[in-house]
Amino acid sequence: MPPRLTDARRHLLLTVLRLTRELGGPPSAAELARELKISEASVSAHLAALRELGYVERTGRQGRLILTEKTQLLVRVGIPIYGEIAAGLPIPAEQNPDSVTPSLDSFLDVRDGDFLLRVSGESMTGIGVMHGDHVLVRPTQEVHDGEVAVVLIPGENAATLKRLYRFGSEVTLMSENPAFARMTYPADQVQVQGRMIARVGLAPRRRE
Repeated sequence: MPPRLTDARRHLLLTVLRLTRELGGPPSAAELARELKISEASVSAHLAALRELGYVERTGRQGRLILTEKTQLLVRVGIPIYGEIAAGLPIPAEQNPDSVTPSLDSFLDVRDGDFLLRVSGESMTGIGVMHGDHVLVRPTQEVHDGEVAVVLIPGENAATLKRLYRFGSEVTLMSENPAFARMTYPADQVQVQGRMIARVGLAPRRRE
C-alpha cells in the first residue's frame, strides 16, 4: 500500500517550512526531530514516506530537507502563479495555479549582496521602470554594453540608472525616455556600482 499524507506528516511539512524560515535555510532531519520532540528514527520513517509522495527532497552531506513545489502548492507558500496572461491576442483564462513562488527572493534569484533601490524620475519608463518602483541591483563593476547599470555620475555625489555603452575612451549613459538626453563622460571617470537584475513595481493606484 502506498504511503498517505497523514495529519502528522502534514504537520511535519509545516514544521520544515517554519524551520527553513527561522534558520535561514533548510533544516536537517536531526534538527527537525529535536523541534518535534520525537526520535530521529520516527522522523526518518515519515521523511521516507514524504519523499515517496514527492513532498520533500534531501540534499547535501547532512541530508537537509528541501520542500518541493508540490508541497508549496499544498500549503500555499508564496504567490500563486496562474499561467500566462495575454498582452496581445486573448488566451484561455486559468483558474488553478500552475505553481507558486516560494518567496520573492527565490522568484527574483536574489543573491548575497543584492539590494533594492527606489526609482525617482521617469528616464527609464521605456522599459517599464516607473517613478516609485524598486529595482533589484547586483553589485558589480563590470557590465556589458547595453545593460542597465547603476552609475555614479562624475563630479556629483549622485548615482543614476541608465543603459551603459562604451565608445573608445568614453562611456555613454542612455535613458529609455526620449525626453532625456544621453550623457557622455570619460570612461576613467565613470564608476559602475551595480547591474539591474529586476524591477519590482505595482500597478498605478486606482483613483477613487
